[in-house]
Amino acid sequence: FTAAVRDVQNGLVDMAVGAFWVTGERLKMTSFTVPIVYDKTVLVIPKPGNKRSISLAYETKKVLQPFTGGLWFVVIAIILVAALLSVWFSDREMAAKKRYGMQLKSK
Repeated sequence: FTAAVRDVQNGLVDMAVGAFWVTGERLKMTSFTVPIVYDKTVLVIPKPGNKRSISLAYETKKVLQPFTGGLWFVVIAIILVAALLSVWFSDREMAAKKRYGMQLKSK
């Protein structure tokens, strides 16, 4: 977003519209209007001093939680099928070049 503010400063554009944070650096570049909507943004961090033993299994479970087991199966199956097809097609091209020589057009 600072690049958009810099474009206003340099006269490349007349205005920039977006969810800008008014910072000191940006205020030095150009002026801002009164915000139409205020967006409340917060940073969530673990409570200091709350050190618990974190295992690899716990961390893996946190990563896998967004999707069900069935959906993870579908994602992994798609990745494997795409990998196998790419290997199959590249092997067919190399085999054809061996069989017919370098007469095939290279892209």
